[in-house]
Amino acid sequence: MSYTNDEIKKMLDSAVKKVRVSIEESKRGETSPDNAAAPQADISASQEAPSENTAGESAHSQKPAQDIAGKSESLQNPAQDAANRSVSQQDPARDAAGRSASLEIPAQGTANRSAPRQKPTADSANRPSPRQRAAQGQSATRAASQKSGTANQRTPSAPVASSEKEDARTFDISPEGILIERSASDGAISPDLDTGPEDFKIKFDFDSAYKDVPDDRPLRLRRERRTGCVGGLLYSIFVICISLVLASLAWLAATDILGFATVDESVNVTVPRGFTIEDIVDTLYDSELIRYKFLFKLYADYSNAEEKISAGSYVLNKNYDYRALVHGMTTRGGVLVETTVTIPEGYSLAEIFLRLEDYGVCHAADLWEAATNHDFDFSFLDESTIGERLRLEGFLFPDTYNFYLDSSAVQVINRLLREFDNRFTETYVERAEELGYSIREIITIASMIEREAGSDEERSRISAVIHNRLNNSANFPWLQIDATIIYAIGSFSRDIDNPYNTYMYEGLPPTPIASPGAESIHAALYPDSTNEYYYALNKQGTHEFFRTLAQHEAFVASEDFGGR
Repeated sequence: MSYTNDEIKKMLDSAVKKVRVSIEESKRGETSPDNAAAPQADISASQEAPSENTAGESAHSQKPAQDIAGKSESLQNPAQDAANRSVSQQDPARDAAGRSASLEIPAQGTANRSAPRQKPTADSANRPSPRQRAAQGQSATRAASQKSGTANQRTPSAPVASSEKEDARTFDISPEGILIERSASDGAISPDLDTGPEDFKIKFDFDSAYKDVPDDRPLRLRRERRTGCVGGLLYSIFVICISLVLASLAWLAATDILGFATVDESVNVTVPRGFTIEDIVDTLYDSELIRYKFLFKLYADYSNAEEKISAGSYVLNKNYDYRALVHGMTTRGGVLVETTVTIPEGYSLAEIFLRLEDYGVCHAADLWEAATNHDFDFSFLDESTIGERLRLEGFLFPDTYNFYLDSSAVQVINRLLREFDNRFTETYVERAEELGYSIREIITIASMIEREAGSDEERSRISAVIHNRLNNSANFPWLQIDATIIYAIGSFSRDIDNPYNTYMYEGLPPTPIASPGAESIHAALYPDSTNEYYYALNKQGTHEFFRTLAQHEAFVASEDFGGR
């Protein structure tokens, strides 16, 4: 038979209360004269079973048959007392501690007797047999049960000793004379020797049932361990050392991040195209602008510096902090590095682009791309020539310029074209129209003057020879300018079939052959008024001018000719 933890707990609590009440009644009963007068032999007789334990039968010889029947009824306790006894069987140790006197019941042949065997007397002959007494007791029990209206309720037994009254269990006597204990749970009758131990095999968890009961054990306080003065001193020294180390590291990082304790010195830094932030970090570190690469890398990642920095050359200072360094490498806030480039008079387009690349202003390839395909907004340029590689030849005015390093190709070319537009004034435009030439043709003439002239004084005379031949094309269809052939092939050869061979092709060459200076442009617009059609180089590096072919050939055959 099994019980729940709550049921067992309630049963145990009820049993403890009943035991306490019984103990108090027992103490009051010991002083009562009725309890003192009750014969001990009757108590022993009411607790002895008429089975194999026959030692207590002589104790009943002093009472009439009516007392035996009363004692038999006293063995049958109500259902409430059976519950108390059932609890005491489930926890024998607890039940034994709460009672003043334990009722000893023979089990499995053990002979614990409450009264010694007595010799039979003369009165015992008239006493009924044990079976008869059991039958009489059972009849009395059934009669009492019918009166109360319940099968489980029993008539209280006669007064007995208080200590043993509370220890009595609920018993019945079978018709065969066997002492039977009633189960406390459902009132069923079962033999004590056969089903008693099995009837109370239960599982009761005392820890969970009594988990709310406070623990009365005293708390044990742990003794604090004190390190003492030496331990406290060592701990303080350790904290101070760690603080000093951290403060030193923080100061070193601050001096680099904020630009403290550095000299006032400017440094030129070039940011290449297609750079990475690692390239910037290496460049700044090599230029001694930063001390700790990882710190600047962290700052650059945090501030998105890679998106702000633009390719170019910048002027930075060693006392810049990280923010100023990044800002100094941007297009808006950066101080770009300037370089001075002088473009000599008579340089061709290819020579100008190479010179700009050598000075770090721009890449030659970018300059060629812009010169060929970009539509520059100037009136002297013919839009129909867009896409021609040499369409800007002669229009990049030679002068001295200041350019930012790694500048845009369009910006650089636009700067040179704007200078030409400023130099070729409106007066020059009108003079070209007066002569019947376009600006491009005037610049072509000026470029030939620039490459042929050996001195400024002879520029206007060379211009006169060119104009005389152009104006008298019937007699002089070819200009026969050596510089045009050298421009085309890099050397001189009259037999080369090339549009720039003015010994083979009539009129002006397709494009200017160089960027003329201001003197050559002026000479092309204002030639001398002569009848000269020939000139030849002398040994001094200048030219001799002739009106006829015979004069020219005679000089070439002389020792003064400087062209050999």
